[in-house]
Amino acid sequence: MRYSLEASISRGRSPRRGGERVGAGSPKDVSVTYDAVIVGARIAGATTALLLAERGYSVLLLDRDRFPSAVMSTHLFFTDTLDVLARLGVLDRVLAVDAPHLTRLRFPYVDAPFAAVHGRDFALCVRRETLDALLVEAAGAHPNVALRSGTRVTGLVREGERVVGVRYRPARGRAAQAEEEARARFVIGADGRHSLVAQEVGTASYAAVPPLFAWYYAYFAGMPLDDPPSAFAARGALPEVGAEYGASFVFPTDDGQTVVGFGVQRDAFDRFRVRHREHFFLGLERIPAVAARLAGARLVGQIVGTGDLPNFLRVPAGPGWALVGDAGCHKDPHTAQGMGDATRSAVLLAQALDRWWRGEVDEVEALRDYHLRRDADLLPMYDFTTGRLEARLAPEEWEAFGRRSWEDEVLARARVAAMAHAIPPGQVYSVEAVRDWLTR
Repeated sequence: MRYSLEASISRGRSPRRGGERVGAGSPKDVSVTYDAVIVGARIAGATTALLLAERGYSVLLLDRDRFPSAVMSTHLFFTDTLDVLARLGVLDRVLAVDAPHLTRLRFPYVDAPFAAVHGRDFALCVRRETLDALLVEAAGAHPNVALRSGTRVTGLVREGERVVGVRYRPARGRAAQAEEEARARFVIGADGRHSLVAQEVGTASYAAVPPLFAWYYAYFAGMPLDDPPSAFAARGALPEVGAEYGASFVFPTDDGQTVVGFGVQRDAFDRFRVRHREHFFLGLERIPAVAARLAGARLVGQIVGTGDLPNFLRVPAGPGWALVGDAGCHKDPHTAQGMGDATRSAVLLAQALDRWWRGEVDEVEALRDYHLRRDADLLPMYDFTTGRLEARLAPEEWEAFGRRSWEDEVLARARVAAMAHAIPPGQVYSVEAVRDWLTR
C-alpha cells in the first residue's frame, strides 16, 4: 500500500529561514523562531540535531530527562551507526569509551564475523547513559543548538493543519510554572515508541504486528568475554511460565559490564513478571552457554523489563512535522536494529529537509522522499524481525534457508552484513533474495 503526503501538506511556499542565530545561551524561546524543534535528545534526536546544525540550521533540542541517564535498551550498534558518528565528529570520543570491539555475531540462526566498512569491522555495545550523554553534550556545545534538558513537551502549536511549534514546561518540580512556547518552521519527534508528537498529529500506523516477546535486562560485572569478542544470543525455554520459546542475549558493554537479556513469548509475560527475578535467573540457567559465563559474575543494579514492545511503522511526516527513530518505526529488539534505525532515519530526514530548505524541492516532495527512502531502508529487517518475511515463504523454503545459513559461509557472512547494513538488507532478507540464495 502506498501512503501519500499530498493530502495533508499544502503546496505553499517554503517558510522563510529564521533570522536569529540561536545557541545554548539564547533568550526565552517564545521570542525565537528556530528552523527545527526536536522532541527527544537521545540517539535519534541528538543525531538529527547535529546533522541539521552542521548544515547551518538553528535547532531547539528538548528532553524530559537530564543526562547522563539510563534507558532500557539492547545498546548494540553496528558499522552503519559508526559511520554516522564519524560524520558527526564524535566517533573518536565513542571509541575512547572502554567498550570491547565485538568482531563476531553469534545468534541462533547465524554465526559470522562483521564485514569491514571504512576500515571498521566491529560492533559496539555502549550503555545509554554513556553514549547518549556524549551525543547530548556534543549537540549542546554546538553554536546552532539550544539544549533544554529536564523539559517536558506538553503539546504542539498549530496554525490551521500545520504544526508550527511546541509547548513545554519543566519536567519536574515547579508544576505551577506556566507553559512556554517555541516556534519553528519544523517539529521533529524523536520521542520513542510512545511519541507525543505522533499522538498529537494523529499519524497512521501500518504493517503492525502485535508484540512478540517480553524482555528483561540486567547488567553483570565479572563476566568473561568469549573469543573472539562477540555479540552472543541463544535460544531456550521456560516451561514454568508456559513459555515454549525463550531467548537470551549477552552483549559486553563499557565499564567492565555486560548487559544480559532474557525474553519469553509475549503470552507468558504476565506469569513471568510475578516473580521476574526468579524467572530471569531460571531462564538463563536453562541456556548452558549463558549459565557458564554467569558463574562468578555479579549482578549490578536492578533487573528491568517490559512486555510493551509493539511492532509498527508510522507515516513519518506531515505538514510541519516528522518522526525519527522509534517514534516512526519500532520492532522487537531481538535483531538489535533500533540504534542503527535511529541514526539512519536521522540522516535521511536531515537530507530531505536540507533539500527543501535550500529550494531544490518543495515540502511535499521532500517529505514524500523521506517516507519512501525510510521504508525502503527499514522494511527488509522489519519483515525479518517480525516474521512477515517467513510468512511469505513456504515452510520448507524458510527451513532450507536456515540450514543453508549454517552450511554456506558466504550466506552467513551476508546475513550478518545485512543486519549491520554493510550491504542493503534486501539482498538477503526478501522473498526474492531468499529464493535466489536457495538456488545458487
